[in-house]
Amino acid sequence: MSSEKGDSSRDPDVPSSDFLQHPSKLVRSASDNCNLALCWAIGQSISKTNTSSAAEEAKPSQKRCNLSGSISLQEIASVVSNTASLHVCSEVKSSTHQSQTTKSNSPPIATNCPPVYSTAGASCLKQTDIQIPSTVFEEKATSEVIIAKDEMNQTASNKTELASKESSDDKDQVFFFWNQEEAEEKQVEQIGASACGATAILNVMNVLDLKPDLRTVASAVKTFQRAEDAPLPEYLFSRSVAGVTHEGLIQGLEKATNDSVYARFFAFYPKRKVDIREWLVSWMRLGIVPLATLNLQAIPVNEDGDIHDAWHHQMIYGVDDDGIHMCNPIIAETIDRIQLQLCSESVLLVRRFDVLKRWHKNTNLSALALHEDARWRDLDVLGQAVDMLLDDPPNKPNSENSDGDDDSRYEKELTDWFMRSHISIPAAYTSGITLIVRKDNEKGYHKLREACELPLDD
Repeated sequence: MSSEKGDSSRDPDVPSSDFLQHPSKLVRSASDNCNLALCWAIGQSISKTNTSSAAEEAKPSQKRCNLSGSISLQEIASVVSNTASLHVCSEVKSSTHQSQTTKSNSPPIATNCPPVYSTAGASCLKQTDIQIPSTVFEEKATSEVIIAKDEMNQTASNKTELASKESSDDKDQVFFFWNQEEAEEKQVEQIGASACGATAILNVMNVLDLKPDLRTVASAVKTFQRAEDAPLPEYLFSRSVAGVTHEGLIQGLEKATNDSVYARFFAFYPKRKVDIREWLVSWMRLGIVPLATLNLQAIPVNEDGDIHDAWHHQMIYGVDDDGIHMCNPIIAETIDRIQLQLCSESVLLVRRFDVLKRWHKNTNLSALALHEDARWRDLDVLGQAVDMLLDDPPNKPNSENSDGDDDSRYEKELTDWFMRSHISIPAAYTSGITLIVRKDNEKGYHKLREACELPLDD
């Protein structure tokens, strides 16, 4: 989950000045490599004993990384200063996009469920028969002109009716709790590190007119923090659960509202057969507020391939042609983009820099293969970490023969190596949407309780 306050432009995981003054933290000796190899061997033995999976075990790289003397303090500082912070609460800018919604003529799965498929379609317009006058042959030419004109008028009338129908369909798929100005005025921005979940709850309570108290909500929603200064295994374990899951959000919401609301989570992974826009609007019209749990890492933020470093919880306050409108920060995502973020495996990507920063020659990596969650072994996190630590940085060009282009290329390669390569670890979060309604909203409350689950896509 995101971990910075909304107005901060600094990513907490971008190297600090203190770290830059001690580049030896990135230096490993031959004995360190032996330690890595030993950890890998231990981990492989543990994995084979504790895991029933027949997946092929990853093997350590035969390369031996020797960072000593190959990367200078100035080069590290250059990489850091030229790499933008990718934190969701500091980097995501307000934007709008044109949405493209896929429609189908299939009916909903059950009559008591909000529509899953779009039922919008071309209207069946009755055509008027036109008879050609035949009483006087000489009038034929004039009649043909009249007929042609009538046909044109009829076609225009049909087009007007169809356009009116389509306009009505579009209007049916638009709904806002707040307009843009109200959202900017009423939204609660990030209240603390990794606290996007509690922030989203405050925004939901605002929409439901439940007069939220920040301290009450912050206390009710149990937010886990990143262990920034812990050794690598403990740091990765903390990253896996940092923030809060949708289960934690629902529990915290019920506690903060004295059980006056009902919340239900709808998973969107594996992929579901649903028109998201129509589905959301159908619930919002009932006074039900959606809260999305998104894997922001599913979409690069720029052409260089940079990605956010966290998942994120955001309240949805509106839906229209531009897409899905959310707050903290105020943003409109297209349907295509939101589907990618909603339909995601529970995996978190951790940058090489964050791994190297917390590695020490005495670090015992075998704990990565002993976690009670079998996914740590299924993903072979131990093997990934060892391979990453053994990987050599890009070669620095010879200063005597290099030119400006060589230096720029090297800086780009070094930035990619540090900040754009990752290991995959299990994430505690599940991508999807939590729908929240006041219990005194009888119609919305009963419909949400009785609603069917979203069908899997074939």
